[in-house]
Amino acid sequence: MLALTSAFWAQAQNPEQEEMLEKINALRAKGCNCGGLFMPPAQPLKWNAVLMTSAYRHAKDMHKKKYFSHYSPTGTDVGDRIDAVGYVWSYCGENLGSGQKNFDEVFEDWIQSSTHCRMLLNPEVEDVAVAQFGTYWVQHFGKKFEQQQND
Repeated sequence: MLALTSAFWAQAQNPEQEEMLEKINALRAKGCNCGGLFMPPAQPLKWNAVLMTSAYRHAKDMHKKKYFSHYSPTGTDVGDRIDAVGYVWSYCGENLGSGQKNFDEVFEDWIQSSTHCRMLLNPEVEDVAVAQFGTYWVQHFGKKFEQQQND
């Protein structure tokens, strides 16, 4: 029942999530200088409830186990986390933050970091979600795997 409740909660697009998506897509619409490399404009992203669940789970895990890393203490990474929630991906990525008081602060920190900024502008991704638990922020990106149909 807990998994269903978490999945249902993650599907609800609230105004805060819409605002985060608007800010991400505004950055993608204009492009950005990411650590000396100009990343050109990229297509807008869609909010994805499944990625929201994986991001939330990682933020919660880092909070509970008191670590800050793209790798969990058991060695799982972003691909493993996204697999675990059933998002079948051909491309995925992750941005992390810790200690920021709100989305604007973590978003600004991501823009100021060349690797995080490049992930925000990555033209390969189509879906995004951001979650916070305690002082931890997780942003998951994905592009769904499209299976070819044989004619």
